[in-house]
Amino acid sequence: MKNTIVMQQVHGKNVVKVDFSDNGKIIKECDGIITNDSKAVLSVHAADCLPLFFYSPTTNSIGVAHAGWRGLENRIIKETVRLLNKEFDVKNEKLLVFIGPHICQKHYEVGSDVAQKFSDYKDAIKKDKEKTFLDLGVIAVLQLISMGVKKKNITVSSDCTFENKNLDSFRRKDMKRGTRYVFTLPTSP
Repeated sequence: MKNTIVMQQVHGKNVVKVDFSDNGKIIKECDGIITNDSKAVLSVHAADCLPLFFYSPTTNSIGVAHAGWRGLENRIIKETVRLLNKEFDVKNEKLLVFIGPHICQKHYEVGSDVAQKFSDYKDAIKKDKEKTFLDLGVIAVLQLISMGVKKKNITVSSDCTFENKNLDSFRRKDMKRGTRYVFTLPTSP
């Protein structure tokens, strides 16, 4: 991974514009990076959190972000889209977003304090007896739609990091170190 741009992910909302000269570097205290440089190689590291991939085919720009519940609360998605708008004139209605493998609601039990932070997202909260479960993917989709990203342009992975033994999960006992995803601009055919 020495030729990729790595983020020192801190569950915040800092997003940074990068280019090829940043390949091999660690961007400090950052949970989102964007570029329009075809030689830049972006990476995001996740276990149960959401790895998010943004692509604007009209401006040929991309971004990646890392979002757990803290990142969603801090609006990392909004900051990533905002910087894509500012730096590359990305139009939200044309933006394509892929939400990668993450822990599914069935296995993501949270305390009532965390659930309360997302009380506006009723579809993302499930109560089962004394337990509360949160759906990070639903929250991310709703945040994207609220910014004008078309639902048809959002794809959510059905892979659960807890259930899929090929992926790492902090909630599974065999967890190793998380999964690193790499993203670059597509090349012309």
